[in-house]
Amino acid sequence: MMGCSLLPSFKNDCQPVQSQLVDGSFWVDISKYGTSSAKSLIIVPPTGRTNYIDRRYAEKFCSAGYSVIILDQWMGDTEPESFDLGMHQRFYERADKSIALAIGSTHSKFIGLLGTSVGALHAGVAASTQPQLNAVFIITGGAMLAEIIVNSDQQAMIDLAKKRAQEYGYKNKEEYLKALLPNIKLDPMLLGDGYKSKKLGMMIALQDTTVPTEFQNKLANYWKPSVVIQRSTGHFWGIVDTWLFDSEKVLDFFESSLKN
Repeated sequence: MMGCSLLPSFKNDCQPVQSQLVDGSFWVDISKYGTSSAKSLIIVPPTGRTNYIDRRYAEKFCSAGYSVIILDQWMGDTEPESFDLGMHQRFYERADKSIALAIGSTHSKFIGLLGTSVGALHAGVAASTQPQLNAVFIITGGAMLAEIIVNSDQQAMIDLAKKRAQEYGYKNKEEYLKALLPNIKLDPMLLGDGYKSKKLGMMIALQDTTVPTEFQNKLANYWKPSVVIQRSTGHFWGIVDTWLFDSEKVLDFFESSLKN
């Protein structure tokens, strides 16, 4: 039996260079791979910041001729001590500003955006707010954001819901959601039809409880993306399996977007 490896080889010149983008007091730390001026890809990582899979995607796309920017972190990308209802709007505003700065730092004719988990939620917003983007692919993202926050089994969201119930007296999820909805304006389904000018793709995890599958499908029904990959897994393994088995499809999605 012939030996094989899940680890592909990449071009030697696809080594990351760290730098910082600055707008006044606002900053974004990035890792940049490659120097292509023809096509660029921006990667927005999941919770926990840049990980192994993000770096492998960057290397893969760089080897395919892309200039790749990973958004490693930005000012205020976490609010660990806050539980007021406005924190989510601030959180998404800062992420959207970070994506805009990354877009502004590239002069490529084609700019793609790839987001995973919370990075996919940010990318879903950017599909409508960032007109310079040509294509967006999200992995385990969805809408509406308030519904995801209320229904997610992520421990941070569970703990946040408990703190808010104690502080504000919410008796159930319905009361919590009713209070939260008006406080999140940056939602893919509330931002108009800017997304229609992009080619859109999604990976949907069919047993996801972190970004519940119901809300991934809700965004898919709203967007009507040209490419949908489904995996019969939960959140974590959906992300891992997409890299292991579908990363070529993700690359093909962006390559085909170049031709449109």
